[in-house]
Amino acid sequence: MVKYLIAFINICKGVQSSAFINLPHQPHAGMKAMNYLDALNWRYAVKEFSNQTLSQTQIDGLVESVRLSASAYGMQPYKLLIVESAALKNACIPFSYGQNKVAECSHLLVLANYTEIPADAINTYIRELAVSQGKEAEALSAYKDIISQDILSRTSAEQKIWAEQQCYIALGKLLSYAAMHQIDAGPMTGFDTQGINQVLGLDKQGLNAAILCPVGIRSKNDTIATRPKFRKTTEQLVITL
Repeated sequence: MVKYLIAFINICKGVQSSAFINLPHQPHAGMKAMNYLDALNWRYAVKEFSNQTLSQTQIDGLVESVRLSASAYGMQPYKLLIVESAALKNACIPFSYGQNKVAECSHLLVLANYTEIPADAINTYIRELAVSQGKEAEALSAYKDIISQDILSRTSAEQKIWAEQQCYIALGKLLSYAAMHQIDAGPMTGFDTQGINQVLGLDKQGLNAAILCPVGIRSKNDTIATRPKFRKTTEQLVITL
């Protein structure tokens, strides 16, 4: 166990150092970032989007926020789908409980988790991680054992839940980035999963739609935008031990 813990600590150091290679240090051109807490107060779950289309630079920034997201073991067991097709977005409406924003938005982002995590997926991840750190895969064998013992001991249903949980971590990064750059979003978990999977062809890829996140620019007619933001008070939310 001590050997595994030491290996885990060392590999985390390696992941941390390699994660900063080739990262942009300046905001994307044309975007003015907000103060973080001001941005969180500015954002809300948009119900009605305008007909404005996000720029490729804005989409690239959203994608990068998901790519850089934390996840268990760094495995990121999901795909990010960018739905631009009007036909596909419209086809999602019947499975979104009539929420037209999936079609009215500039882009429909979908976080789709893998339905199972086989040993081959772990092996591939370890090989790619080793390459990123300039190591042989054998040097990460202890870390591979840690991951395998955890994930492969789970049932397929448990693996699916675990993978879906990682999508929510990525969503947090996505929403934060969007708010900082005044990009509106309306994340959704209320939809017919099987229907969305069928429309987007996810079943054939071993994927499952976990979260739909329409993004774009809010409509001036969206009455939700003028509602006071309601959240629990700090006293209601926090327990100090």
